[in-house]
Amino acid sequence: MFRLVLLFGLPFVLFVGRETAGRVEEAPAPTTPRDVTAETLRDPRALAALEKTGEILFADDFESSESVKNYFEIRGIDDGTAQLVFGGGLAHSGRGAIRLTAPAVEVGPSGSGATGWLGASGYERVYFRRYIRFQDDYDQGNHHHVGGMLAGVAGDNKWAEMGRSGVRPTGADRFTCAFEPWRDWGRNASPGVMIFYTYWVDMKRDADGTWWGNILAPVEERRKVLPRGKWVCLEQMIRVNTIGKADGELAGWIDGELYLHMSGFRWRTSENVRVKRFDLSIYVHEARRTNTVWYDDVVLSTGYIGP
Repeated sequence: MFRLVLLFGLPFVLFVGRETAGRVEEAPAPTTPRDVTAETLRDPRALAALEKTGEILFADDFESSESVKNYFEIRGIDDGTAQLVFGGGLAHSGRGAIRLTAPAVEVGPSGSGATGWLGASGYERVYFRRYIRFQDDYDQGNHHHVGGMLAGVAGDNKWAEMGRSGVRPTGADRFTCAFEPWRDWGRNASPGVMIFYTYWVDMKRDADGTWWGNILAPVEERRKVLPRGKWVCLEQMIRVNTIGKADGELAGWIDGELYLHMSGFRWRTSENVRVKRFDLSIYVHEARRTNTVWYDDVVLSTGYIGP
């Protein structure tokens, strides 16, 4: 379960180390990132710099059963809740896609997903593009995590710091940021308004005293609810900060249109924390009915990818 706090005057809520060798910031000071979307859209050079292409790090179009080897963990592969599907018009392009299902259960959560690793060295800037389609009648009720996530971690353990919801990162261990829809307790139509559900060292504590993930969203007039039964292109970017500075960035695009750009993040306090992990998933907190999504044409790069 996650709850709301206020950040930048917007309702916010989150996802979610260990110190290793490397330069570490000795006296961290909390920082507050700011929304610079309007500024970026007004400045063609700034937008062009943000959308500059780079080197492809990973690509999977799910055209072969060999795709399962691209992920170090696939949750649901044994029981069929995570499945490669071919033909039948279910793919965004080609003939293959991955189908992830959160089956109905009597009480509690359910879900499935696939997690990939970019290597122990990681990257200081990563763009993560994927296509997603929600089933025509997708309705998760309220709390769910679906859409894809980037994670920064320290060290060479690809499993490190997984399952740490409700715990604030230290800055020397991890950060996570999921680009996902949010229902706001039924105020938003299913599947929800797109937000960034984010854990980082300077996140805000929830009113109940727990460090639930902070919801980062654009100004209200720019917020979008994704359609169901239609492929949508989601892309997000994280650039980590220089140690000792709050100069990190976050950005997201929907169907190639800049949705949110924020600057002033102190993602980390140790150089060892870099973007190393990514995730495709569906997780419904109270799975009272079965819900399914499809992902296709996944690409990670050091620069902008686009639809």
